[in-house]
Amino acid sequence: MKSHTKIISMKTDRREETVDITSLVSESLKESSIRDGLALVTPLHTSCAVYISDSDRGLQEDLSAILSTLIPEGKGYLHDRSDPKLNAHGHLRAVLAGHHVTVPISEGRLELGSYGTIYYAEFDGQREKEILVKIIGQ
Repeated sequence: MKSHTKIISMKTDRREETVDITSLVSESLKESSIRDGLALVTPLHTSCAVYISDSDRGLQEDLSAILSTLIPEGKGYLHDRSDPKLNAHGHLRAVLAGHHVTVPISEGRLELGSYGTIYYAEFDGQREKEILVKIIGQ
């Protein structure tokens, strides 16, 4: 069994933003030359998330609106009392959105179905963060 690791650097333009990273993960898969296996995609930070959803942009906006409603910014979270970044809402939203995804690989392609898209969701951005892509297989 082989493995391949790649770190993707990410810096969003806005504090909260969702980015389609499917092509970046596919590029990592091509670099690996692995044809069958699994790809693990996970951010190396706790105020962002990675998830798979439909490619329709409206769904990403809906998710953002729902998370903002469920976990509004500035509600006196305990973490905000100890961290001057005041980003507790970002950490909490990341927990709900999902911290990592595992994608099957067959014949050198990510098995995402017809509309499956890998998204990086940033909840405390405008600074450099990293996403780990770990591909294992043969």
